[in-house]
Amino acid sequence: MCKPYKYQSGAVLIISLVMLLLLTLIGISGTQNSSLEEKMAGNLRDKSLAFQTAESALIVAENSLNSPALPPTFDDAGTGGFYSETSTIPTQSALSTDLFWTTNPVRTSTITGLASGIARPLYIIQRLPACLDPAGCPPAALTTLYRITVRATGGSLNAVVILQSTYLPS
Repeated sequence: MCKPYKYQSGAVLIISLVMLLLLTLIGISGTQNSSLEEKMAGNLRDKSLAFQTAESALIVAENSLNSPALPPTFDDAGTGGFYSETSTIPTQSALSTDLFWTTNPVRTSTITGLASGIARPLYIIQRLPACLDPAGCPPAALTTLYRITVRATGGSLNAVVILQSTYLPS
């Protein structure tokens, strides 16, 4: 037989509401965690795509220095993205800014087969001084070195990779 209505305290209702609240909090936390992990995976993919694109452009730039066709002309203004050793335009701090890549002469890579939404990478080539002290350099040090700097983006414009190498043509 059931207890009369006036003797019931409603403890089951309170316990079930607390349990429902806990389950709701666990569900919301799980959803936020999944969303964060998805964003992290997407950002890692974008960074990886940008790095791979930059490496490909670096190879294109190196090959342009090995080409027996018309050799590039290096000058202080960086015409065509080729900067001489006396140029003051491409400083290390300037290369890390977007402004440098939009306002100065740069080259656009000719790599093909880029994933959808990825812009062609940009690069510059700087001829480096053969030696800091030409009077004290051995003959082997008179070989010309080049610094190649590449800027590439991944799937979004926020995933930017700037890759730099020093290259000795063969």
